Amino acid sequence: MLQAPPTSNACVSLDAQSAGVVCTTCPTGAGGSVAAGESFASFGEIAQGRRADGEDFLITLPVDLWSRCGVVCEPVVGASRVTTPLAKSRRVAEAYLRALGLETGIGLRLGLRRDMPVGKGLSSSTADMLAVLRACEALFGVAAGEAFICRLFAAIEPHDALHYPTCVAYNHRRGRPLACFDYVPDFRIIAVDAGGVVCTQAYNRRLRFGQARIAEDQALYERVLASFAARDDTAIARCAQAATERHLARTGNPFLAGLLKQARQPDVLGVVTAHSGTCAGLLLPGGADAEVLVRVARRVAPLGTVFQTRTLRLPKPSLPTARRPA
Repeated sequence: MLQAPPTSNACVSLDAQSAGVVCTTCPTGAGGSVAAGESFASFGEIAQGRRADGEDFLITLPVDLWSRCGVVCEPVVGASRVTTPLAKSRRVAEAYLRALGLETGIGLRLGLRRDMPVGKGLSSSTADMLAVLRACEALFGVAAGEAFICRLFAAIEPHDALHYPTCVAYNHRRGRPLACFDYVPDFRIIAVDAGGVVCTQAYNRRLRFGQARIAEDQALYERVLASFAARDDTAIARCAQAATERHLARTGNPFLAGLLKQARQPDVLGVVTAHSGTCAGLLLPGGADAEVLVRVARRVAPLGTVFQTRTLRLPKPSLPTARRPA
């Protein structure tokens, strides 16, 4: 067991190789301790499906939409407890406390706010869970390793790989990274919400994969990898549109049919969809000017509720390579 006093400035990693990190001191003063954490969202998926080797996959698209958590820690008598109306987020905080050996004496109160719509396929529940975890890390000074997060989140629900800072190929059912791209394409997104909500867990339970579908998924997966290796944003957008077109062919969704027609406009690179949600969006170059954005937004307004976002901007790595996880 690793020892990590909560008052230490060092941040110790909590990963799949350790049974946990034991904290022997509660980080609360007389008035309690406060910390915060946040997580970006993913705008649906660039592509989603099943590879020929049986690995389910989705390709994340990090965007500038956020879930933010504030946590208040106070001493309690008896078993530790977490207070929040969000069951999934509560399970994350409870698991983190167990991993630290803090099963008694700790009371956590969680507050969350987000600037993305909920139940729309924009990874809001995963963003909430990760924001909670980041707030707990800040509070106790113990970082959760990627492997720990993968296992924890997979035990709760199929989830997006928001704990990786760039686009990745990820098995969302098993919580397993498949390829890390170290890159996020530069897109402006004119997003449209068709209305209603979709339960991610119910959607994933209904999926069926025949041999023909798997072969098509494998081909698209390889195409996405090649596009990322080339750092070709236009090719990545076309992959997203190919995935959207395949989703339309399976579902017959008239909303997607209408949005795909709008993709023929000048400056539009492609269409990205939330496969297990109600949102889709037109992808435009990151440098698109305000006039273009307004024009495109007006054209899609009859299809639903329109909002704008952009992909997450991070420093670009020097080597354009896709790598498999160690």
